[in-house]
Amino acid sequence: MSSYSLQRYKGTATRHTCPGCGDRHSFAYYVDEQDTPLHPSVGRCNHESSCGYHYTPKQYFREHPECRATNDFSSGGRRVEQKPKQVSQPGAIGYIPPHYVEKSKSVYSNFFCFIFSLLTSYYGSKAKEVLKRLLEEYRLGATRDGAVIFWQIDSNNKVRTGKVIQYNPEDGHRIKGGQTSAVNWIHSILKKQQVLPEEWQLSQCLFGEHLLGGNPDKVVVLVESEKSAVIGSSIFPGYVWLATGGKSQLREEKLRVLTGRTVLLFPDADGYAEWKQRAGSMNFCKAIVSDIIEKNATPKQKDDHIDIADWIIYQIREGKLMCTADHLVEAERILQRMIEKNPVLQKLIDDFDLVLMGASPIGKDEANPP
Repeated sequence: MSSYSLQRYKGTATRHTCPGCGDRHSFAYYVDEQDTPLHPSVGRCNHESSCGYHYTPKQYFREHPECRATNDFSSGGRRVEQKPKQVSQPGAIGYIPPHYVEKSKSVYSNFFCFIFSLLTSYYGSKAKEVLKRLLEEYRLGATRDGAVIFWQIDSNNKVRTGKVIQYNPEDGHRIKGGQTSAVNWIHSILKKQQVLPEEWQLSQCLFGEHLLGGNPDKVVVLVESEKSAVIGSSIFPGYVWLATGGKSQLREEKLRVLTGRTVLLFPDADGYAEWKQRAGSMNFCKAIVSDIIEKNATPKQKDDHIDIADWIIYQIREGKLMCTADHLVEAERILQRMIEKNPVLQKLIDDFDLVLMGASPIGKDEANPP
């Protein structure tokens, strides 16, 4: 029987469409000695944090025993060529019926348990009102085993997919170890149940994108994880908190919906340099990349790859949340001051969609531009 290993990278031709997240150039097939893929579904996605799809040959043969053979896929002494199914070409965007969102809406997830505990310590008896708002605005769902469903709903209120993640209700961290550490996707589940056809195509959007239309004048705060967006919104509701779904998901096709908006970007501890560089191509909005974690996190916090949610939780427990509140306000002021100091700048921003990035939003240079 042939042995299989992940296909070596030899350019974009060796990276394929991921069955999990739909990224067109992130999936490595498991191939045999002749570089022949076992099956288009068997492989690993490069986006480990945002997708986590990994389907091994062992799992495939366990679920497809008819494909297992003792003589290199031979049958009756005659070699049977295993031709992988053709990966369907990108087509129309696939949507999921909205009733799945309404059916799943629930506070009975381990993530919600953690949020309730956190907000009770901060808001007291008013925590329930905040939780109700979060449930309704983000339409959070729950599975039978307590995993949370972060639905991706676009600006047209169409459901793209749902990300299923299990959290520890005590500390709010993702469960690690075993199968529960992997991210699951609603569209993948519905495909396996044959509710969605095989040719159904995923096209992701920003988590919380559907909130943009109802808040045209609010500043957008863009973070990496859905957890961060929900926690950020719970404490600072004056902003529209959206999530890319991962560090590598800061892609133009997702971000175009932010055209004309003022956007504050809050990368995780290990993503500041990358996000600052990528923000340079966001020439369709006014963007400022926050360095609050980059400049203020301890070495241990950076080693732990904390995100803005971890930072907010830390500041709540230390009684220093006003520092983050001031940082958000100051980031907005930087942009306004730059415009006021140089009236021509507003025209340039409007005419050429210039990007304004604060390398140090709370620093003196940006607060008092020349």
